[in-house]
Amino acid sequence: MEITSLDMSILMEDLEKLEGGHVQKVYQRDDELSIEIYIGGEGKKRLIIGTSYCFLSKYKRDNPTRPPGFAMELRKHLGKLDQVEQRGFDRILELESGDVKLVCEIFGRGNFILVKDGKIIGAFRQEEWADRDILVGEPYKYPEPTDDPRQMDSYVENLEDGEVVRRIASDLSLGGTYAEEICHRTGVEKTKNVEDLPEKDREKLDREINNIIENERYPVGYYKEKDPVRPSPFKLETYSDHREEEFESFSESMDQHFYRKEKRQEEKEKEEAYQEKKEGLERQKQQMQRKIDGLKKSSEQKREDAERIYENYEILERIKRHLENGIEKHGFDKTQELISEKKQEEDVPEEIERINTVNKQDEFVSVDLEDGSLKIYLFQDLEATASKFYDKAKESESKIQSAEKALKDVKEDIDNLEKEEIDLDEMMEDKTREREKKWFEKYRWFYSSEGFLVICGRDVQTNEMVVKKHMEKNDLYLHADFDGGPSVVIKDGQEAGEQTLEEAAKAAVTFTKTWKAGIGADDVYYVDPDQVTEDPESGEYREKGSFIIRGDRTYMRNVSVEAAIGPYELEEDQWVPMCGPKKAVEENCPETVEMKPGHTKKSDTAKEIRSKLNDDGYSLDLDYIIRAMPPGETEVKG
Repeated sequence: MEITSLDMSILMEDLEKLEGGHVQKVYQRDDELSIEIYIGGEGKKRLIIGTSYCFLSKYKRDNPTRPPGFAMELRKHLGKLDQVEQRGFDRILELESGDVKLVCEIFGRGNFILVKDGKIIGAFRQEEWADRDILVGEPYKYPEPTDDPRQMDSYVENLEDGEVVRRIASDLSLGGTYAEEICHRTGVEKTKNVEDLPEKDREKLDREINNIIENERYPVGYYKEKDPVRPSPFKLETYSDHREEEFESFSESMDQHFYRKEKRQEEKEKEEAYQEKKEGLERQKQQMQRKIDGLKKSSEQKREDAERIYENYEILERIKRHLENGIEKHGFDKTQELISEKKQEEDVPEEIERINTVNKQDEFVSVDLEDGSLKIYLFQDLEATASKFYDKAKESESKIQSAEKALKDVKEDIDNLEKEEIDLDEMMEDKTREREKKWFEKYRWFYSSEGFLVICGRDVQTNEMVVKKHMEKNDLYLHADFDGGPSVVIKDGQEAGEQTLEEAAKAAVTFTKTWKAGIGADDVYYVDPDQVTEDPESGEYREKGSFIIRGDRTYMRNVSVEAAIGPYELEEDQWVPMCGPKKAVEENCPETVEMKPGHTKKSDTAKEIRSKLNDDGYSLDLDYIIRAMPPGETEVKG
């Protein structure tokens, strides 16, 4: 569904309430933004902005764990929302925060543009047209504004000539659905030309257009069976054949529309998966049944062949002996030739007449018996041939047992196969629940400004665990160039950039005795995981919690200590303190408190930090803050 300018003007009645709120998180899912905003006294609101729609939602999305670059850029620049407004009557939503503005163009292909001092500093997609460009570093130019019907004295007088329904949709930016509704309510023939409208029709149209623009508010959603058709800010007579559901606000109607649309898509996908699985099992069942039927037929045939040998033993023995003697005397080819000649004579002996074919390669003869042909092997006792037939029959019977068991299993799978019911309330609804801690929370941890997880040991035991339990070949190992520092691992560090390396190096010197001692900087090295070992060579000594490095090290010189802390949304509505270098915290947390080595008890500083951050509704745990902070006495910076 693509919203109209009128839709957007009505949605603003809800969206304007976001002013004064603080942006906590920004997610990007394909071409949709999900902006979480904390409103004092009301809690969190979720603003969904797509390339053709926007609304407030009570449902959470399945967002990527590592936010795309544009979402990270928005997190960095968006803080308190000073103003939320629609530009004129255009489908443009603007979110102003300090000296930056997020311009959301909700028309055409749609776009999201971050603007500062009139220049573009970020864009969802960069584009160029004949009349304007969306390019980072260039001034931002708005598209040509549409006429605002709310400023018009007479709506019809502002319509160009042409079919009335088309002119209302285009010239007043109301869209086709509402233009059709207006014509339907007034009884004006929608294909009539504007210049041919009598005065009474003009008056009726003016009254109805004014009604839906200025007055009528009755949010509904229309559905056909289970499928959502469209939300509307007022009732539509043209949709009277659809099921109708009322809502408190147009935004809620929009939210339900997209929620149920996604739910229906999930249901259809599960139905398709169910049918595909069922059809696959049915095919297996048919294949198994065909296999069993074939094995039974083969088993019966082999037993019959064995019994026919004994029933026709005398003639078969004569034929077999006659052929074997001929082959020994004349050779295979000559014997076949003689048999062919003999078959041409009038009085053919029975042992010749009953021969169908002779196979030289596999040394068998096909004999014509009264109940069909039978294959007999030459230079092998008839008893041995019969025994071989019995063995093959038993082999088929053994395979039948396995195949029947497999068929039984498939039938049970079909009987047990049930359609997987879907409940998107469980999947999407915003619920507060007790969470299980992530594996990395037992260590010091933070996400770098580039989105990489960095983990650090706390003590001898966790230093060992960081390396031995969690370091993998695509990671990177860092350590301060002195004993007693923590083992630091960047997960997927082989792909990390210089900024992540710098931040991890700062953690390597910050979470150690340099902070306690007030030392401002030290050297840090990093190596690949395969260079880190706990096996000393002869003459080497390794303390528990430390490791031996083999090969060359890459050094980062004079790395300074640096620590900040902020609320990080580890799960939906679950905020925990994240401590790391300032830039990493600023990129990942909506609020940042900087720290420095000092002379204040760690617990007192933690209380000060909690007071600062919990004022914004994050409810951070004091003990978690203390555990996240650098070791030793610490003060809030500034």
